[in-house]
Amino acid sequence: MHKDFYASGFLYHPRSQQILLQQINSANNDNVWSLLGGSNKKKENFEEAFLRIINSHLKLKLKPSFIHPVYDYFNIGKNKKIYIYYANVSKRGKFKGKKKIFSWFTFRQIQKLPIPEQIRHDIVVGQRVIESSIRKRLGFRTIG
Repeated sequence: MHKDFYASGFLYHPRSQQILLQQINSANNDNVWSLLGGSNKKKENFEEAFLRIINSHLKLKLKPSFIHPVYDYFNIGKNKKIYIYYANVSKRGKFKGKKKIFSWFTFRQIQKLPIPEQIRHDIVVGQRVIESSIRKRLGFRTIG
């Protein structure tokens, strides 16, 4: 059994090199873009929590093999460990939620969006993980 944690992340469409973010209302009533995320339920592991969150927000059922870890860290404000994931998808669907807006962005477009600094950092690390996996798949060697 795991302690309480927060699973978060984004969908990634390899063909267009875009990720899906959601627009939320921040604490100071600004509309900002964020990752999809939520707290775990009892006996849920990290991947199961992320899959459930994707399904609950987007009504999208993904196979566990589509989920890829990015990294994890302890968030003092939430007093929880945060696990960041991304999920590869073959189609860029149009998603609608109750009082939420979802949209696809390239990594370049994300630089101009209002995004909290920690979320921006999570996306940058996610981009690096994706680029690293592409280089490995293409047979490029890493230095080290």
